[in-house]
Amino acid sequence: MGINFIENLRYLALNTYHVDPGVFIFLMLASSLPYYWGWYALLKEVVLFRKKYRDVDNHLKVTDILVERGFLLSLGINRIAWVAPYIYVIFWGQNIPSWFWFAFFGWIAISTYLFWNKLKAKISNVE
Repeated sequence: MGINFIENLRYLALNTYHVDPGVFIFLMLASSLPYYWGWYALLKEVVLFRKKYRDVDNHLKVTDILVERGFLLSLGINRIAWVAPYIYVIFWGQNIPSWFWFAFFGWIAISTYLFWNKLKAKISNVE
C-alpha cells in the first residue's frame, strides 16, 4: 500500500500540476546547506554588529543592521535557499490550486514577521 500511495501522489503531481516531486526534493536537499550557512552567517553578523556598537548606543534599532553588507548578503542567501524549491513550483507548476498561493504567501508573511521580531529582540539587547 505504501509504495502505491507514493506512486499515485507522484503521478498526480506530474500529470495534474506538472511538478516532479523528485526535482522538488532535490532542490530541498540542495538548498539545505546554503540555508543553514545563511543562518550561521546571519548570527555571526548580529554578534559582530552588537560588539561593534556595544559602547556607541544602547538604543540600536533593527534597521541599523540593514546597512551592513555582510548581513544583507547572508540574509539574501538564506532567504533564496529557503524559497528555491517553491520557486520551482511557482514557475513550472500548472493548475496550482488557489489555496496553495494563500498558504505560500501567508507562510512567507508570517515567517518574515517572526524573523523581524526575533532580529529586533537580538539587536536591542546590546549590553
